[in-house]
Amino acid sequence: MKLCPAWLPEPGDWPLPACVLSMLFRKSCRCAWGAGLLSLALLGAARADDLTELPLEQLMNTEVLSAARFARQVTDAASAVSLLTAQDIQALGLRTLGEVLDQMRGLQVSADTSYLYLGARGFGGPGAYAGRVLMLVDGVPASDNLFDQIFLGHDALIDVAMIDRIEYAPGAGSAMYGNNAFLGVINIVTRRGRDLNGLEAAVSGGRNGDGKLRLSWGQRADNGAEWLASLTLHANDGTPSSDLGKIPYEDSDAEAWQLLLKGQWQAFSLQLLSSARTVRSQYPSVPATTSQQDGGHVVSLGHDHSFDDGALAGWRSSVRAQLGGQRYNYDVDLQGYHGSIRAEGAWWSLDTQASYEGWQRQRVVLGLRLREDPKLHYDQVDSGYPDENLAMHRRSLGLSVEDELRLSEQLVATLGLRADRRTNVDWTYSPRAAMVWTPLPDWQFKGSLGRATRFASAAEESFGLSPQDHGEHVLHRELATEYRHDTLRWLATVYDYRVSEMIWPDQDITALRGHGLELEAEWQWQGLRLRASQAFQRSHNNLGNELAYSPHHISKLQLSVPLDGERWRLSAAVRRTSSYLPTWDGYTPKDLVPVPSSTRVDLTLQALKLIGPLDLTIGLRNAGNTPEHGLDPYMGTPAEMGRKVRYGWIELRGHF
Repeated sequence: MKLCPAWLPEPGDWPLPACVLSMLFRKSCRCAWGAGLLSLALLGAARADDLTELPLEQLMNTEVLSAARFARQVTDAASAVSLLTAQDIQALGLRTLGEVLDQMRGLQVSADTSYLYLGARGFGGPGAYAGRVLMLVDGVPASDNLFDQIFLGHDALIDVAMIDRIEYAPGAGSAMYGNNAFLGVINIVTRRGRDLNGLEAAVSGGRNGDGKLRLSWGQRADNGAEWLASLTLHANDGTPSSDLGKIPYEDSDAEAWQLLLKGQWQAFSLQLLSSARTVRSQYPSVPATTSQQDGGHVVSLGHDHSFDDGALAGWRSSVRAQLGGQRYNYDVDLQGYHGSIRAEGAWWSLDTQASYEGWQRQRVVLGLRLREDPKLHYDQVDSGYPDENLAMHRRSLGLSVEDELRLSEQLVATLGLRADRRTNVDWTYSPRAAMVWTPLPDWQFKGSLGRATRFASAAEESFGLSPQDHGEHVLHRELATEYRHDTLRWLATVYDYRVSEMIWPDQDITALRGHGLELEAEWQWQGLRLRASQAFQRSHNNLGNELAYSPHHISKLQLSVPLDGERWRLSAAVRRTSSYLPTWDGYTPKDLVPVPSSTRVDLTLQALKLIGPLDLTIGLRNAGNTPEHGLDPYMGTPAEMGRKVRYGWIELRGHF
């Protein structure tokens, strides 16, 4: 299968930015824009939320929800979990999933001119497809089934304003979570109807043609039933995230929407996530025009039950029936030639878990997952060339068991094993072992060893032309220590991983190796909140070459200071990334020019009840106007290298 249409010139002769080549074969969504500033009238009757900071010890006792929503305390999790709450997201003025994840320990977000990409522990960047990190939204996988990619920009499945908290647990999680939980798991917990208890509206605007409108409505009835509905409309100049700045040599515009519907009654829950985005671009100098549409949805119906008496006393069960779909359309008109790509996928799954907690010192969790991808289609039409029409389907089965043993009051051990089988791939096994030792009330030491598996995406199998008979495997080792006392928390983690049996375009690359040290600290005092993290990492392949988009150092600092009580709040986020190599496409290692190190400062000012019940937020991104070199590999002329991308925006939000 051709990854680039036949009607495109060779990359060296291509007059358009290289990002057009890379986006020809990526994800799928659609978009629409159709609203204005009418919500201002509604906002006039709004009531501001109380953003008083939660105590740190309360945050540390926040429940971490597994894919089956079995509650576990952060302090009991074998991984060193990082957590951001809705209050953090709002105070820092974070507006996309990419911005949120870029504030979390050890994660790095990069971009081409079409999409944002996630890197973890030195593995990621454009083409790496989420860096082998699994993302869950309320326990439901949020990656598409065409490229196994997650959407992080304005094309994301969910508006970050609907996030109650987001948790990142690094390490090999396949023993419980399955495919793609390779180097970590990100779990997003959305807000509930009771969190709104009324209507919430927000309108914002900024540079680069950025405009956004959100309407959200949630309630909880007296009988315990609750529901939430939220619609977000967005428009900008076509970049995947507005804070990336204007791409100067193209004339683009984009429209997007995001929809969240969820309800819960007694033991039943229902949720719908849907998003779509359309980007239209013109290149007058070529001349050429392109149109790109991405869209996807996920529906989940669940049932949770606890057996309190009878023969099944002590058991808890969770059942989730899920279905999803993804679409990707791309059209180009280039000097009399026309080409198009249509990719479409559909999937359904049945997830069940049962846990037994009737024993005093032991808990057992059993899991079963059935999944089918009945539609994986790829159609390509080139003017003057034969059309290409490819299709495939897949089935998979996963079984898991986890046994948590409390050996003493201070020592807890966890043993897990997952077995997976997929079409064309025989059974593969992912064992995991972990230990949590609490010698003193304020101290914990954690160690884990695990093997995770990742199967090839439909794109990596060329939609049936190149079926893979194996999956990638990673052996991950990690040691962590964590200290918590009153309003202070800090942790240190050292890790090592080895990836083998690579599913990789380059047949010479058969293995990867990575290791590093991560530090994180958090402190609160009289409403002031300070969080800092530092990641030291190294990664290379079996040829001895460093991986692209893998900086050696990533430093992050967030400071949020209350002013005039909680009526005003000023927050600053500083991120420093050391130099790293860009993509290797079309180059040899000696020809690569590293992306230089950079420091970025973001400022956010928040005013509660500034105008009656209205909240005001003003954000300034890249306040120092630091040159942005991360997109240099996709720029065609030296004049565009190192462009400065200071970006400002303003938002009004109200609740009534």
